[in-house]
Amino acid sequence: MTATTDKKPEGVEGMLADNISCGDDLQSQFALQREAFAAERYPSLASRLDRIRRIVDFVVDQQEAIVAATVKDWLHKPAAFIKAVEILPVINHAKAVSKRLPSWLRDERRKADFPFNLLGAKAYIRYQPLGVVGVMVPWNGPVAMAMVAAIDAFSAGNRVMVKISEYSPAAAAMLAETLPRYFDASELSIVTGEVGVSRAFAALPFDHLMYTGSAGTARHVMAAAAQNLTPVTLELGGKSPVLVDRHADLQYAAQRTVSGRLINAGQGCITPDYVLLEAPCLEAFIEAASQAIRQLYPAELQGRDYAAIATNAHYQRMHELLDDARASGARIIEIDVGATTERRQFSPVIVVDPADDSRVMQEEIFGPILVVKTVADLSAAVDYVNAGERPLALYYFGHASQAKQQLLAQTHSGGVAINEVMLQLMMSDLPFGGVGHSGMGSYWGGEAGFRRFSHAKSVFEQGWYKKVAAMMDPPYGATLEKMLKLGMKKIPPRS
Repeated sequence: MTATTDKKPEGVEGMLADNISCGDDLQSQFALQREAFAAERYPSLASRLDRIRRIVDFVVDQQEAIVAATVKDWLHKPAAFIKAVEILPVINHAKAVSKRLPSWLRDERRKADFPFNLLGAKAYIRYQPLGVVGVMVPWNGPVAMAMVAAIDAFSAGNRVMVKISEYSPAAAAMLAETLPRYFDASELSIVTGEVGVSRAFAALPFDHLMYTGSAGTARHVMAAAAQNLTPVTLELGGKSPVLVDRHADLQYAAQRTVSGRLINAGQGCITPDYVLLEAPCLEAFIEAASQAIRQLYPAELQGRDYAAIATNAHYQRMHELLDDARASGARIIEIDVGATTERRQFSPVIVVDPADDSRVMQEEIFGPILVVKTVADLSAAVDYVNAGERPLALYYFGHASQAKQQLLAQTHSGGVAINEVMLQLMMSDLPFGGVGHSGMGSYWGGEAGFRRFSHAKSVFEQGWYKKVAAMMDPPYGATLEKMLKLGMKKIPPRS
C-alpha cells in the first residue's frame, strides 16, 4: 500500500502511532500489531519496499526536525554531523536493502540427500517473517538505530515497535509526533517513557527483541525476554582496542585513531577506546595524536564542530575517570579545542600508561578520553586484548601480513578494521554485531538483518517416486541393511 507524507495508509483499526507512555497499555499496542501480522503473514515485495521507502521519506522530509531534536537533547552538536550519522546511513542502508531484497525473497535451494535427489525430491529454505519485532535503542544515535533496525525488520516482513531511550526525550517526542504521518501504528510505532516503560516493553512476548546499549542493562533485557522465550539480538559495546605495529606509519595511525575517538566526542559503540604499542613508538604517537586533535578541532573555532557530552551525569563521569587515572599515576595530556562547560563539552585527553586496575582500563570510556598503553610487542598486545572481554571492534595499523593474520586468527571481536577505524560499519555488505560481552547476533550489513528477523523454514518436497522413504519402515530387512552399509563409512583423510 502506497502512502504519501501527508496521508497515512489505512491499517488495522485505522489507529495512529500514538506516543505510548507509562499510563498507556503496551499490551493493546502489541495486540494491534499481532492482529495486523495475522492478517498479512507474508507481505509482498511491493509492500516491504513501500515501508522501506517511507522510512527514507521520513528522514529526508524531517531532517531539520531531527537536527533540532538532537541539538535539544545534546545542547550542542554540529548539524552537518547529525545529518551524516543520523540520516545518511539510513538512506544508504534503505537503498542497499531495496536493491537486493528481491533476491533474498527467493527460495534458497538446497541439495536433497541421496537417494531422494535422484528421484525428483526438492529441498529448500523459505525465509518467513517472524511477526512483531521489538527494538530498544540508546541515546547516542536514536533515530539512525531505530530506523535501520526497522528497515531490516520490514525487509523480512515484520511489524515493529520501537522503544526510544529516556535520555533522548526530544528525539523521542519528535519521532512519536511525526512518524504517524508516514506509518500506521499497526506497522511501526514509537514507545516513549522512563525505565518502567522499558521494563514493560522488554517483557512483551515479541517474536524477536533487539536491544542496543550497555551490557549491564542487556542482562535485565535478556532475563525479561527469557520469560517468553523471546529470541534476542544484543548490540552492546566494550573497550575497542587499537593495535599499532612498530613499523606502522605512526602519524597516520594517530590521526585516524584520534578521528575515530573524537567523533561524537567519543560517544559511540565502536570508537577506539585504547591504543597498544611498543614503548619506542610512544612519544612519536602522542605527538602525532596531539597534533591531529588540534588540526581537527582548532581552538580558535571554540568547539564549533565538537560534540557535547550527552548528559550531566555522563559529563561528571568523564571527570571521575580522569581523576582516577591521575591518581593511579598516569600521565594526563589535555588538548585545548575551545570546549566550554556551557555546552557541556569535555576537552580531549590522552591518558598515558594508566594502571590496569584504573577505571579507564576497566570500563568502556564512551567519551573523548584516549588511553595509550605500552606493551612489549604485538604478541603481548594480542594477549592483553584476549585477557579482557571481547570487544565490538578491533583496529590494527601495520602492513606485515603475518602480523595481520595473527591478529585476525587469535583475537575475537565483533568486527575488525585494518589501517582504518570504524569503516567496517559503513560497508553496506558487511554484517554488524558483537561477540561475547559485546553482544550477540548481527544486522545492518548485507542480508544479515533480513535473516536476523526471519525464520529460515526448511521445506522438503517428495519427488515422483514416493515409496523411497518407506524402505526404512519396519519390518526391517535386507534393503535397510544395504542402505546402512552404504552410509556407514569413515571420511578418508585429505591428501
